[in-house]
Amino acid sequence: MMKGFYFILCSFLAVFTTQAQNRVTLVEALTSSTSPGCLSANQNLENILSSGQNESNTVLLKYQMSFPGDGDSYFVPDALNRAFALYADTINGFPAVPVPAVILDGQTKMNTNALTNTDVATALQNAPKATISGVYSVDAVAQTVDITVDMDALVNIPNGSSVRLFMAIFEYETTGNVGTNGETSFQHVFKSFVGGNLSGEALPGMVAGEAYQWSGTHTFPGNYRLPADASNPINNAVEHSVEEFSDLGVAIWVQDTDTKEVYQATYALPGTAGLNENIPSIASAELYPNPSSTHTTLAIQSTEMQDVTLELINAQGQIISTETLNDVPAGRTTHALNTSDLANGMYTVRISSDNGLVSKRLVVQH
Repeated sequence: MMKGFYFILCSFLAVFTTQAQNRVTLVEALTSSTSPGCLSANQNLENILSSGQNESNTVLLKYQMSFPGDGDSYFVPDALNRAFALYADTINGFPAVPVPAVILDGQTKMNTNALTNTDVATALQNAPKATISGVYSVDAVAQTVDITVDMDALVNIPNGSSVRLFMAIFEYETTGNVGTNGETSFQHVFKSFVGGNLSGEALPGMVAGEAYQWSGTHTFPGNYRLPADASNPINNAVEHSVEEFSDLGVAIWVQDTDTKEVYQATYALPGTAGLNENIPSIASAELYPNPSSTHTTLAIQSTEMQDVTLELINAQGQIISTETLNDVPAGRTTHALNTSDLANGMYTVRISSDNGLVSKRLVVQH
C-alpha cells in the first residue's frame, strides 16, 4: 500500500470556516446473525439513524461477531480485535452475551436495544475537533479501493500523540451471512481496515488550522468465500467476503486511542480518489426490512440536493410504479415504501437522478 501526506498551514479564516462543520457521530455496533437480540436491535438502530438530523450526521459501522454459538459467517478477526483493543469494558459489561452492543464516538456504550434518539442527540452536541472529507473509487476487476482523505485539525495534536486516522471498508448490504436470528439482510457490514491497519494511521504533530492529506490503495486478495460460520473465519490476507464490489463504502474517523474519543467521522464519497469531480450523485441505497411484508424503508445516500426518481419493477421487467422525490438533500434520507398490496416475489427498486443510478433487490413475503 502506498501512502503520502503533506501539511498546509491554513489561515485563521479557514480555521473559522472548518469549525462550522456539523458534528458527525461514529456509531459502531457489535452484532451477529446468531444473536437472538440482534434482530430487534438492528431494527431499533436503523429506525433511530433514519430520523431527524441523525440521517446525515452519523456514520454507521457494524462488526459481525464470532459469538454467540458458531457466530456470524462474515466475522473477521479484526472486528473482534477492534472490540477488545478499544472497547474491552463494553465486552465485559455484558456478562451473558456481549452482543448486541453499540458505541457512540468511542464514549457512550450500551445494549443496542436500549439506544434512543436522545443518546444520539447528546453525542451530536459535542463540538468536532477535526474536519474530514474523503473520496474513494473501486476497481471491481482488480479488487482494489483507492482512497484520498483530507483532514483539518481544529485543536492542537502533539507529535507522537495517540490521535490517529482510521479508515474502514464496509459493504452497504449483505445477504450471504444469514444465521439463526431471523435477519435476512445486513447493513454496513465491516470488511477490513484499509491496508489491514487496525491501529490507524499515526498523525504528525499539528496545530489547530493545519491540514493533512492521506492517500492509498487497499486490495482485497484472492477469491470470495462464504464460511459456514465464524469457526473458520475469512482470512483477509488471502481471501475476502465482499458480495458486490459496487456496494462498498468507506468510513473515516479521527480518534484518540487512549481516551477512545472520536474527534470527527464521515463517509468517503465515491468518485475518483484524489479528485473532487465525477462523483455520482447517489452514493448508495439500502432497503430494510428486506424481505418486506407490509412496508420497507429506502435509505438513500445523496451527495447533493437533487430530484430522485423511484421505480418499482417486477420480475418480468415491468415498471409497476413510479414516484419522484423532489429536493432530496445531501446526506442520508429515508422514504417509506408500502408493499402491502404487492404479490409475493422478487422486485427491483431503481433509484435514479440526473447523475446517479442505483438498483436494489426487494423481496416481498407476506
